[in-house]
Amino acid sequence: MKKKLFSILVLCFGFAVFGQTVSPIVSSAEAAAAKEATAKVEYKTIINVDGTKITVPTVVKRIGCLFGPSYERVVLLKAEDRIVFDGDFHIYSWPWSNIIYKRVNEVPGIKNAHSEPNIEDLMHYEPDVVFNFPNPVTTKTMETAGMSVVPHSSKGAYDDIVKMLAVYAEAIGGEAPKIAKDYADYFYELTDTIARRVKDVPKNQRPTVYFANQMILKCSNKTDMIRRCGGVAVAAKITANSAMIGKEQLIEWNPDYIFVDHAGSSGNATAEEVIAEMLKDPDYEAVKAVAKDNIVIVPTGVFFWDSGVQQPLLMLLLAKTMYPERFRDIDMKKTLTDFYSRFFYYKLTDKQAKMILAHLDPPR
Repeated sequence: MKKKLFSILVLCFGFAVFGQTVSPIVSSAEAAAAKEATAKVEYKTIINVDGTKITVPTVVKRIGCLFGPSYERVVLLKAEDRIVFDGDFHIYSWPWSNIIYKRVNEVPGIKNAHSEPNIEDLMHYEPDVVFNFPNPVTTKTMETAGMSVVPHSSKGAYDDIVKMLAVYAEAIGGEAPKIAKDYADYFYELTDTIARRVKDVPKNQRPTVYFANQMILKCSNKTDMIRRCGGVAVAAKITANSAMIGKEQLIEWNPDYIFVDHAGSSGNATAEEVIAEMLKDPDYEAVKAVAKDNIVIVPTGVFFWDSGVQQPLLMLLLAKTMYPERFRDIDMKKTLTDFYSRFFYYKLTDKQAKMILAHLDPPR
């Protein structure tokens, strides 16, 4: 009893002499949580193209680019230095991007970005915002994990890219909205010029167009774009962004022109291989585009022209191909060079511009 009392007295004496109280031991996890709780993060609400409201931090310093075209959009908006990860396909899918972008070779690539990216991998990089594929499942999973996610949204209109870029710019903030406005001005000036030059072409004299995606029988819905360029989309009744069709359907449509895009991506056959295989089949010989050698490979550059910010270049290519006399004064090489200088901040050499237009990869 005396020993117990003595111990209590010594303890009390120690408190009295040193005038201190004993603080409870705090774990590192609790400390981190407390620090996070005290850090005030302000948020803003932006509106996606489809009208969905998205909450993102007011200040965005760390960006995740999972969606294929997202990297080029962020480059255009002068925020490449803030990208903390992208899809692992970025480093090998578009060889010109390895030359023209400043950081694509060093940015960590996330596996399965198209379908099921590992959420822990994404969280490791602490992104302020993630630009995702139009995948509601992965978007929801990321949001549940506490990430701000901007999924791609489209209404099938020729100017969806302008509206989507404005959403990206709003999310990124700073000078990005001003840059997006500059791009919008360029886009509408060029596409309005195209529309004016072809508006007087009678409907019954407009060429029919088929747009192939990756392979000849994978149809891409570019109805609005083709119409504005003075053509008639043979696949106008297909509402999906892309769809597989039968050979008989293409023969029945009998287009005047066939444009091939996306070929060579994701390990698929190159455009040259796709076309060569088609020409081996005698069933296609009666198709007007085949008979008149009107099969055109769409250039790529840093990304596919039909689904990225280079879309106005594609529209000019479509119009110039169908109506060479009406667009004789427009030089595609100069237009391409000016575009890359203005929006990718890279001065193409004459040789590089020619190679891109010829659908050639840069020398290794």
